[in-house]
Amino acid sequence: MKWKKQITVVLLLVVLMALFIEITRSEFIIKLNRNENVPLIDFNEKSGKGIDKTLLNDIPADRYLMIYDDKEEFLKIKENFEKMLDYIKIGYDAVDVDSVRNINDEYDTVILILEDIDRFYDPDDLMAYVFEGGNLFIAFRLAPSGNFQAIYRKLGIYEFGDFVNCQGIRLLDNVLIKGEGLEITEEELMTNSSISLRLTGDCEKYAEAIDGTPLLWKRRYGLGNIMYFNGTVLADKRNRGFITGALGLLEEDFIYPVIDAKVSFIDDFPAPIPEGTYGKITEEYGMTISRFYKDVWWPDMAELAAKYNIKYTGVVIGTYNDETQKIVPGSTDLSIKDYIFYGRELIAHGGEIGIHGYNHQPFSTKELSDKELGYKPWKDTDTMIDAIEEINRLSKKAFPNYTFRVYVPPSNIIYPEGREAILAAKSDIRIICSLYALTEGKDTYDQEFEISPDGIVEFPRLTAGYSDSEENVWLALNGITSHGVFSHFVHPDDILDYQRTGNKGWSRLYREYDRFNKFIFDNYRWLRGMTASEGANEMIKYLICDPVYEKKDTYIRIYSDNLFDKSYFVLRSKKKIQNAENCRVKEIDRDVYLIESHDPVCQINFKR
Repeated sequence: MKWKKQITVVLLLVVLMALFIEITRSEFIIKLNRNENVPLIDFNEKSGKGIDKTLLNDIPADRYLMIYDDKEEFLKIKENFEKMLDYIKIGYDAVDVDSVRNINDEYDTVILILEDIDRFYDPDDLMAYVFEGGNLFIAFRLAPSGNFQAIYRKLGIYEFGDFVNCQGIRLLDNVLIKGEGLEITEEELMTNSSISLRLTGDCEKYAEAIDGTPLLWKRRYGLGNIMYFNGTVLADKRNRGFITGALGLLEEDFIYPVIDAKVSFIDDFPAPIPEGTYGKITEEYGMTISRFYKDVWWPDMAELAAKYNIKYTGVVIGTYNDETQKIVPGSTDLSIKDYIFYGRELIAHGGEIGIHGYNHQPFSTKELSDKELGYKPWKDTDTMIDAIEEINRLSKKAFPNYTFRVYVPPSNIIYPEGREAILAAKSDIRIICSLYALTEGKDTYDQEFEISPDGIVEFPRLTAGYSDSEENVWLALNGITSHGVFSHFVHPDDILDYQRTGNKGWSRLYREYDRFNKFIFDNYRWLRGMTASEGANEMIKYLICDPVYEKKDTYIRIYSDNLFDKSYFVLRSKKKIQNAENCRVKEIDRDVYLIESHDPVCQINFKR
């Protein structure tokens, strides 16, 4: 009958469709795809666009004077300021307070890092420098004694009392980009030794402690400005964005380069998936662990990527054994089928596959300081090389044409012998992504955004986890303000550890992670979603480009030597922008602009 033929045709089509889907998922077909990664910029050759150096002959470069006490606590603040000034490419001289005998008016800004103003040769001379048009940033609260009593009104202080410990911070202005109104209450994240005081009415107040104690303010004095930080935490690397924002509010037109990248990592992905069930997953979804990851967790993560312009960099791990003495070929536990499936999914969503390790044992030939982690030392460098080459063999089996360039150290720990092994192994690893600031144990490898002498490109992560905690928000805003970078990572197996998640199920973790990513996306849409390799390329461009700024009342002209395709800058200015030449300008906060330059010489014109 005719209807029987129709049913037969339909069934045949269903069978053919199922076969087609299975074939497209097969290991053979997938390996035929030419999945490729972006090439890494050759940073050993200056191949960017140059400028005519004679154009710079009559342009005075900004220069700062840093005056510091040589005690250890102040040296750490000094080092933090030096590093931040290097990033934003402002020249400076750092001088011990005992060596200062006068302040030359060639300095645009003086940064004062000491506690006892009596150590300064002549505070009145410092005030005269400001009065005549200089800028002063007091980066550590002064002790309320001696010469302080002679100048405190000039600093904007109406009256003062004793030292107090102040917890938390409330931003009253956009010191951090899009940070106005932000409150941080966690004691471990922000506690200052401050002075109890009241300000004069002519101060611009930018930040206060949760109890209302003023922490950061600016006062006009004569033709110059004084920025005063009534605290002690600027030695903390995590607060560099706060430093950058304060400098930006001190000067009239403040411009600095940024990377402009949003990079998100998934550590231990792809990785061997445990067999069986787990309480919270069974309770919420009634699934096995493997089915949950394939049908719930990954689709949710992929949905977030599509909603919030995220490109995941997943870093693969081959096994969770603790072998560090001898690597047996073929001893990984990650199934090739799972590797291909999840790796293909990452690439299909614009992401990248990197390397986490053969196993989860950090590269060190010595026992780690934190013995509670339970890690074992490696036998020698050759064994670490074998481990790298073993995970590389598995990776090339799954994706023969792919370049696995990114390495994330297990638990963010790697020692010098581990770096030697990476460089000596037969692999393409040239980018290491660990942590920007030490928030974990003493073994943790903290990085800068830089190219190391051994040729490794260092691209650190600043935040971690599924939570939109105060710490994550504070660190994210500092990274965005200082470097124009959001760099975050999560672990899939956090869900299987009630201590790491606070016994939260995936549905709650997902809501928190969605909220955090939505906050970043809504407030910083200008950040470009990238893989780690793409972010590293943008960092290289940022590092080797050498900008000079010509600042006039009616315009700022940017000369960018060794410019690649584009460079990015943040400009803080109360002036209204009329138009731009050879660049694009986007307002990203009140009086804060993102400049996208695509020519070695560009110009932003202000309204008269």
